Amino acid sequence: MRKVLVVGSTGNLGSQITQALLERNCHPRLLVRSGSRQKLNPEIATATEVVEDLGGAFDGIDTVVSAVQGGPETIIDTQLELLRGARAAGVSRFIPSDFSMNLFGLAEGENINSDWRREFARRAEEERGSVDVVHVLQGCFLDEGVLFGFLNAIDLDRNEAYLWGDGNADMQFTTYADTAAYTAEAALDEQPVPSRFYIAGDSLNFHRLVAEVSTGLGRPLAVQRLGTLAELDTEIQTRMSREPANPMAWLPLMYWRGMLNGKGALGPLMNQRYPAIQPTTVREYVSELAHHPTARA
Repeated sequence: MRKVLVVGSTGNLGSQITQALLERNCHPRLLVRSGSRQKLNPEIATATEVVEDLGGAFDGIDTVVSAVQGGPETIIDTQLELLRGARAAGVSRFIPSDFSMNLFGLAEGENINSDWRREFARRAEEERGSVDVVHVLQGCFLDEGVLFGFLNAIDLDRNEAYLWGDGNADMQFTTYADTAAYTAEAALDEQPVPSRFYIAGDSLNFHRLVAEVSTGLGRPLAVQRLGTLAELDTEIQTRMSREPANPMAWLPLMYWRGMLNGKGALGPLMNQRYPAIQPTTVREYVSELAHHPTARA
């Protein structure tokens, strides 16, 4: 079995990726900063090998999985440092912290977070040597804090969904847990995997999304039509001009735009390669959320 190093294992997704590896009988090595070690789940710490610095972290490693979060100094600079260490140690596969819609379909400036990740991808291609860089892309996180929180696409308290444009573009939605499971498979697969590793729990346009959420909730949603996609562009620019230092005023709309206009749509999915994973659909997730609200943190 391939030996895996996970970086960023103290975060939500990172800890779930680590757990998914453990469930597959892989006991990964975790690179954890000394100041963050107390954030590590105690059960995970017991079941894994934890190291605190780069010295020797890559020894014997086949795959590096990065789930780090932050600004360009983390997404670009820190991950390039990790990639260089992996290359020097003979690591064969590197999975960077993308975990998003198809960021390669967006133009520069359409989403600043995607810009940083594309810049890493460009520089990684120049520096990777024999390391295969695999970008795991799953669309929008289906989880409550993203689709129904950060993105503000659907307000479950108001029973409203917010539409710009015609809503006919297909969009992809995947839970954190399913993303973690597929990432573990990508890390451990003994066969080559594509550089753009597309997976999804559900694929549907805005209108079907509203219908599935309504069915899962057991109550209707009212669609609020906010304007055209061109008017969405204008709204984003207005908010950026008004509050340039407050990305929460405009960054969620950048993500929602990339989904509604179809630019962030995924390519051919890898789901069928891993049939043991039966990903959660939108309807299933929302039904569970409605009936067991405390089960989805």
